[in-house]
Amino acid sequence: MKKMAKFLMVVILILSMACPAFAANDTLPGKTAKSDFRGLWVSTVVNIDYPKKPTTDSETLKSEAIKILDLAKDTGFNAVFLQVRPTADAFYKSSLFPWSRYLTGKQGVAPDGGFDPLAFWIEEAHKRGLELHAWINPFRVTKKEWNQPSHDFASLAPTNPAVLNPQWVVKHPDGNLYFDPGIPEVRRLIIDGVLEIVKNYDVDGIHFDDYFYPDTSFNDKATYEKFKSPGQSLDDWRRENVNTLIRDCYYAIKITRSSVRFGISPFGIWANRSSNPLGSDTNGLQSHSSHYADSLKWVKDGIIDYIAPQFYWNIGYSVADYSKLLTWWKNAVAGTGVDLYIGMAAYKAGDANPNSPWHGTQEIVRQLELNDTVEEVKGSIMFTYNSLANYPELAAAIKAVYARRDELAGKTGLIVSRPSGNITTSLDKYYLNGASDPEKPLYLNGLPVSGRSSRGYFGILITLQPGENRFTFTQDGYSVTRVITRTVSSGPQKMSKAEIPASSTFPRSPVYGMPGETITLSCQAPAGSKVTVQIDGKTYTMKQQTATPSDSGLYAATFTYDYTLPNYAGNPRKVDLGVPVYTMNYKGTTSTQKGAAVVGVIMKGAPVYAEVKVPMTYTFDEPSSDNGGRHQLYSGMLDAVTGMSGSYVRLSSGQWVNKNDVNVYDLNFKIQSDIKQVEYVIGEGWETLKLDATLSPAAFAVFDGTQVKLTVSATCRAEAPQLPPNALISSVTIAQNSDSGTLMTLTVRPGEKLTGYYIEKTSGGLLLHVKRKPQSKDQSLPLKGLSIMLDPGHGGTETGAIGPLGLRYAEKDINLNLAKKLAAELEALGARVYLTREDDRTVSLEDRLAMSKMMLPDLFVSLHANSMADNVDISKVDGFSVWYREPLAKDLVELLYNHVTGSLGRTLKGTHVRNFYVTRGTWTPSILLETGFVPNPQEFEWLTDEAEQTRLAKSIAEAITAYFRE
Repeated sequence: MKKMAKFLMVVILILSMACPAFAANDTLPGKTAKSDFRGLWVSTVVNIDYPKKPTTDSETLKSEAIKILDLAKDTGFNAVFLQVRPTADAFYKSSLFPWSRYLTGKQGVAPDGGFDPLAFWIEEAHKRGLELHAWINPFRVTKKEWNQPSHDFASLAPTNPAVLNPQWVVKHPDGNLYFDPGIPEVRRLIIDGVLEIVKNYDVDGIHFDDYFYPDTSFNDKATYEKFKSPGQSLDDWRRENVNTLIRDCYYAIKITRSSVRFGISPFGIWANRSSNPLGSDTNGLQSHSSHYADSLKWVKDGIIDYIAPQFYWNIGYSVADYSKLLTWWKNAVAGTGVDLYIGMAAYKAGDANPNSPWHGTQEIVRQLELNDTVEEVKGSIMFTYNSLANYPELAAAIKAVYARRDELAGKTGLIVSRPSGNITTSLDKYYLNGASDPEKPLYLNGLPVSGRSSRGYFGILITLQPGENRFTFTQDGYSVTRVITRTVSSGPQKMSKAEIPASSTFPRSPVYGMPGETITLSCQAPAGSKVTVQIDGKTYTMKQQTATPSDSGLYAATFTYDYTLPNYAGNPRKVDLGVPVYTMNYKGTTSTQKGAAVVGVIMKGAPVYAEVKVPMTYTFDEPSSDNGGRHQLYSGMLDAVTGMSGSYVRLSSGQWVNKNDVNVYDLNFKIQSDIKQVEYVIGEGWETLKLDATLSPAAFAVFDGTQVKLTVSATCRAEAPQLPPNALISSVTIAQNSDSGTLMTLTVRPGEKLTGYYIEKTSGGLLLHVKRKPQSKDQSLPLKGLSIMLDPGHGGTETGAIGPLGLRYAEKDINLNLAKKLAAELEALGARVYLTREDDRTVSLEDRLAMSKMMLPDLFVSLHANSMADNVDISKVDGFSVWYREPLAKDLVELLYNHVTGSLGRTLKGTHVRNFYVTRGTWTPSILLETGFVPNPQEFEWLTDEAEQTRLAKSIAEAITAYFRE
């Protein structure tokens, strides 16, 4: 499976640019002691932490690294951020940047013996169970010390990209050199440097700090004039340069190795409220306008995995209060999926002044304890290593805080996952969901909460009163509050004056139908008005569809008239009836308003055609995508048009297609596809009906359980093909349909099972492929020779259903866990198993189905877990269900459903026919399993119990085996 899985990952990258979040943990992540992120920065610039002084001696470099990592492990940290590119130079083997002067003493000089510091740090960190994140300063080229010359190009190695490309470099008044962020080649260099690390080293993350533009006095006028957009200010242009780097870097990392996390540690103040209403209650330097770092946008756009703002101030500090910033950033990340870590000033602890808030270790301890009270805070990062190494009391204090957290290991703290924040809703009831410590009492607004699961999960349906409803959960001195504001409709909206609103008139875009069809003309006008509509030179009285309110106010009502499209004589053609004109009279006040587009008639046989102009598009049963696509059409396919409505065009078959996906031709002559020859061929695994046709007729097929019916928008002069005696199909009949072309009916031979069919467009016509059910013949490996694709639903930014633990363990994690267990079971039975995703990445529905189409597996199973609406008591809803669209999947669905529910005693939630995106595959039985209900506390325990999920995987595998043995 691993080889094929890697292949599929390449397929995913070809099909789409994946933007995943970080991979789910192997164990269930709760609000446990060890789930919080505990990082330590290790600075290399000017040898703050490592090495103590530059050296080429690899043994010295190794011993110092081990000492740092040992302290990190002993203190309780679980991640180290090693500064690997402090000033356009590297602490690793790079083809882009020279060796760092802070490593060996001279830029470009390598350590002795081929030693690679980054590789060594990664290996040793992972031995200790520590993550290793590569910390990069993207734009800084030099870091001037007091005794060094300004703009010191001489200190740079000849291979430094700043030397090779001096036009990329800006000399800044602070005496340093910086790459110009506005130059696209500079940003490309930085991304290439990041990818060099991601490809060559097993890092857990890539990390940028707060150095972007050094300040506002940056000499980039020429670059700005060259690259700015029309009307773009200098400030906005600079911010967009940084945004572009962050966005492109995020996607580049995720495409290359999705498990690598990408995060940034900006200056702690985004903006002050005094200068930006969205800012914090602070009065310090603003990274938004000083560093041009729009960190709030990165969070909202989801182009980072975590944000670690630097809170280098004490609680209560008047300029920048730690607690106020904590609240601001908590709100900034709420509901985004971006983790919040706090960058903490360990270096300030131990101030000798007893009046300083930083005297001793207590300020850091207070801040860590305050972090624990904010559920959005997922961890912290300490700056910097030497602050702990040189102040053992601080290391001991931090270790003690971590130890207290570790005492809670395996227990769940208080979480309210639903809703994840304060909300406004029109519902009169709402389901509250979350987790708590099962060994301690839980209270909601002072009253005990009953009915919790054995792990402390809870689900409560509460009644909402109009206005603000405040719900506070408390447990062991910790509280979480949710404010749910219920809005109540104030009834019909009054109109400001008697008129027909222009936006209310039908149609808003051209509408065409066939003679005799009915369309509904409509508009809004004051209730009680007399309204008429004029079209094609005739006037019709409209009917009010909504009741007139009892009071005397001016209220809008909808008026309609069902208009039958007229018949016309003569040559078939498209006829425009004009734009409907609506007139109202309300108590003597009159108003007239036109529709926004024409209404027309397309006569039968009119030479109006649609040609597909995109690689693939779907047809729909109605002029809307609400109920999902029905059939696939391919580039170049041609069909007659019989109607238009909104964004859709109707084809001769009655199916609708998005008008943006086709070219529409209104000709003065007819064109016609013609089927010249029909042949039936038996091939490897598949049998094919071959149609030799002129032009490229549109075609689609449906299967009702016994017959495949192929509709082709073409005439047919060919006879039915001769069928081999061993063919899956027993007969093919051909019938002409004057409206939609040709209907070919393929009847499945009695005793055979058809388990796949699809249409392929060729340069010379069409192919209809059909497949008989493969059967298992190997008793020891009953699935040998069969291929099965498993589709773990959701992933990455698509979380799926949210349960008691919120984003810490969502439906996407449940689905992936089950998929891996099921894959192992199926492989043990001999199957080749493909996964649409193997980690926590975003894969679109289109790409999942495209992978299935490309691989043509013998079975496609999409794994999901369910939820319900917010106003349902989900704690009382449980069970297992199976969903499918195609009749060819019915036998499997019934067998699997009965076996799983029977063997595991699951509540019966039924089998259902539904046009889900992933069940549209006609080339294989394509089914979707809803294994349980995520927000139900008892169900969530079952869905996250390793033993129970293993039993579920075995039961599904048993059913699949039985199906292929039939």
